[in-house]
Amino acid sequence: MIEKIAMTQPLIQRLTRWKNSTIWRDSLHIGNRCLAATFGGYLLSAVATILLAQILPLSQVDRVLTAMMLSFTVYTCAVIWVFSVKSTWRYWLDLFALSGLLYLAYLAAKALDINPIQGGGL
Repeated sequence: MIEKIAMTQPLIQRLTRWKNSTIWRDSLHIGNRCLAATFGGYLLSAVATILLAQILPLSQVDRVLTAMMLSFTVYTCAVIWVFSVKSTWRYWLDLFALSGLLYLAYLAAKALDINPIQGGGL
């Protein structure tokens, strides 16, 4: 029994040292940024895609394809933005606020029936 306690004591000390170190905090910050970049960036690019597919002055097929291709650019910019901002709350707030504004613009465009070219396509 004493041997077991003697073996686990250094492990507990190492774990508490690691938990209190800056590596633990930095790991949490990087993990939080990765989550924000992954899910927040996806949300932003998806909302930007539906808005662009609604308002671009092209045929329906071209609007959807152009919006889908531009979504990769929006997603990349969102990832760069998340990793360039200092504050944790700032990038979460910015991603959700911009996604909400784009969604409101989409709802307004849909309510006003902004559809530049009807028909067309391949």
